[in-house]
Formats: sequence, structure tokens, C-alpha cells
Amino acid sequence: MTAEPNTVWEIPRHGSAWVYTAGEHLARPVILVGDAGTELPALAGSLAHEAYPLLPALHARGYDLILLGLPEDSSMTGAGGAVQNTVTRALAEQYGSAPLTVGGTGQGALAARYALAGMEYQRIDHRTGVHFSHNGAEPELEDEAELSRMGGRPQRARFLRFVDEGVTDGLDEATADETLSLAAGASGPLLSEAYGSRLLDRLPR
Repeated sequence: MTAEPNTVWEIPRHGSAWVYTAGEHLARPVILVGDAGTELPALAGSLAHEAYPLLPALHARGYDLILLGLPEDSSMTGAGGAVQNTVTRALAEQYGSAPLTVGGTGQGALAARYALAGMEYQRIDHRTGVHFSHNGAEPELEDEAELSRMGGRPQRARFLRFVDEGVTDGLDEATADETLSLAAGASGPLLSEAYGSRLLDRLPR
């Protein structure tokens, strides 16, 4: 079953975002970027799945969720621009100054890493406390060069890496501040309970 968002944002440069606020206002945003080609209803359904419903767990702790969808043909740079625009809008509409959490899965994880690293390279304050990658896509050679030029990863956010055994994401434990690697969980929920619980425990206060 797909949870209906409180509001929908049209994001320049590849996509739209569904916003789920825990309260009346956007206060403690968690931005999650889906894999390229994953429709927002499917993404939202996987985060409300009965096997591990991450969305209600976030709301129970007072965190808001912003889901960003990416087209099938998204490039790292193009998708990264959409992530930057989403971060910028979240900061503009946020009540208070709580740190953001920004991450994603598959191509979305790569786009989020590039977006935050790029903002730091441009000296733009993304006010992100935690960055996470779930089964991130491995960058192409030209994308790897672009990432390296910007430092490889965001430095001002704690970097959590979740990767299923056998998945190649182009990262290693030295790149991330914390890595959790487990056997692939049951199909249905986007994050397994082990990954989701670890993320919840590391969210910025």
C-alpha cells in the first residue's frame, strides 16, 4: 500500500519529490533518493512495507521524509543537480535549523554523494549531518574522475554505507565512516530492519 504524501514538490533537473512531514511543518528532513527508474509510488510503498515500515518509524521519532524520484536515463551529474535542488528547497522550507540527513539507494545513492560533495566544493552549506548510501551504484570512469575532483565524498557529514554482500558500489570501508554489510534481506522493504535500525540510531538529533 502506498502512503500518500502531504505535498509534492516539482524539482528542476530530473524529478519530483514526495514530502511526508511528521508534524505540521517540515522540521527534521531525511531526503532519500530512489534508484533511477523507480517510480515514486513503488518507492513509497517499499518504505511502508509491513516487513519493515521505515516511514512510520521515522515519523515516530519526529523525522520528516522527502522522497526524490529519478528518471531511468539519469546521469550522475544530472541527478546530482536534482538532489542539490531538493536539499536547497528543504533548507528554505525547514522550520528550525536541525541538520539534514541525505542519502539514497542505487543510482540515487551515487547522485546524493556527488550532490553533497559538489556543494562542498562550491562552498555551499548543505547543513547535512548524516549522509547514507544503500547499495550505491558504482560510478563510471568519467564519473569517478569527477567525484575525485570534488573529494570523493562529502566531508562535512557522517557517511554511513549499507551494502549487501556481493554488491559492488565502488566504495570500501576506508571511504565511509561506518559500513554495515549483510546478506540481502527479503524483497519488499527498501531497507532491511538491520539497515533501517542502524540509520535511525545514527540520525542527527
